[in-house]
Amino acid sequence: MKIAAIDVGSNSFHLLIAQVGSDGNLTPIDRSKELVRLGDSAFRGGISADAISRSVETLKRFRGTIDRHSCDATLAIATSAVREAENGGDFVRTVRDETGIEITVVPGDEEARRIYLGARSTLDLRTRRALIVDIGGGSVELIVGDASHVHFLASLKLGVLRLLDEWRPSDPVKPDERQRLAERIHRAFEEPLAQARKVGFDVVLMTSGTARAIADLVPSPAGENRPKRVRFGALYALEERLCSLASSERLKLPGLDPKRADSVVVGTMVARTLLEGVHADEYVLSDGALREGMLIDYAARNQPGLALIDEFPDRRRRAVVSLMRRCHVDVKHAEQVAHLALDLFRGTRPLHSLPNSDGELLEFSALLHDIGYHIAPSKHHKHGAYLIENVGLEGFLPEEVQLLSSLVRYHRKATPREGHEPYGRLPEKQRERVRVLAGLLRVADGLDRSCAQRVRGLRCLVHDKSIEVFLTVRGDPELEQWGARRKADLLQEIFAHKLKLVIEDRT
Repeated sequence: MKIAAIDVGSNSFHLLIAQVGSDGNLTPIDRSKELVRLGDSAFRGGISADAISRSVETLKRFRGTIDRHSCDATLAIATSAVREAENGGDFVRTVRDETGIEITVVPGDEEARRIYLGARSTLDLRTRRALIVDIGGGSVELIVGDASHVHFLASLKLGVLRLLDEWRPSDPVKPDERQRLAERIHRAFEEPLAQARKVGFDVVLMTSGTARAIADLVPSPAGENRPKRVRFGALYALEERLCSLASSERLKLPGLDPKRADSVVVGTMVARTLLEGVHADEYVLSDGALREGMLIDYAARNQPGLALIDEFPDRRRRAVVSLMRRCHVDVKHAEQVAHLALDLFRGTRPLHSLPNSDGELLEFSALLHDIGYHIAPSKHHKHGAYLIENVGLEGFLPEEVQLLSSLVRYHRKATPREGHEPYGRLPEKQRERVRVLAGLLRVADGLDRSCAQRVRGLRCLVHDKSIEVFLTVRGDPELEQWGARRKADLLQEIFAHKLKLVIEDRT
């Protein structure tokens, strides 16, 4: 299943499109990110009109990418900025109305849990625990987890944009200003980091745009484009350098997004203070984050549906099979009727000249013809037609849904009449398709009257006034022959040919 995950963060928006298997494995297909900085205004009351406009434009671009990839599902999660903004609800509604993207606003602990899932997927934690840290624009998430469980998590209001808005330092940063912010961060970290140390962990794992931006500014070992490990000494040296530079000079640093020229100073101080607080000498950069965790969480909660997608990649066939399974149909009988209906469709082509696409719709109607039993055996043909019209078959056009509904409606009992609704409202060409395909379906259903699959196959020979149907059978097909003759009325009427059944081979 192809799923899009959108992380509507306080600092950056991220899009990840991946193929998600029923086993939870992800295969990334496309990625996008944009530094939108919702948190510039959100923590001082509400999200500004400019920030909303930037968000909508970014999400429209994401929507275009999602549509080009024909994603099966789109997940969107908003974090701290939208969670706390006075107009967060208005923001969510505006995004929905302008882009069609439904955003879910999650609490801090749910955000942390998904971050854990994403980070865990990129690091082998079978024999160790990790302190997973996500430094966002509005909050910092701390999680201690191993390969299977979360042992501690906390969401702290220490995001880089929030702190930057509180701090408002000189340019460049003065030593006393730097010390004041460091003490503020240390106090906020003191209790949760003490709890994390009590639980215990073996490695510090950082994920987020801030952690990556820091890694990009740290000198890389020979042969590496980006260090996977950021040592405390290098981090401390980077902090001193950033604080000594004016903003105009930080803008020129190679590898730094200009939009991060101010927030990276705060982010570096948060990362450095955290390593001090847990007595760690380095952090490991993780490629897994909230968006990967969103997909893994979705896969865990929708495993049966994903397994169905793996089994039936075509979404029309998947929709049909899903409805069959929900209605607990006799699969062997449904597949047998579909098989025989297609043989009849191909064998009578000289009489109907319908396109192959109608053969597929005939097959689907055969697979669904008995779903009405799920409601009641009596009038199950009408119940089945109702279900098809109302369940929302994904991938089918409205006129195709109407055709399927009509075929199921007329697979038994009365044949189509103009006085019947909604059949009578169909265009004449559509009514003719219904009559031909329903005639074939009725005979195919009759040829498995015992539901024992005694007819192994058939071939047709069309004469001037008759259709000979040669059957390959096993066992005694008397009930099947009786069923087919009894239900041949519509087929014989529409083709003006008599149906003759001939046993050609018996096994």
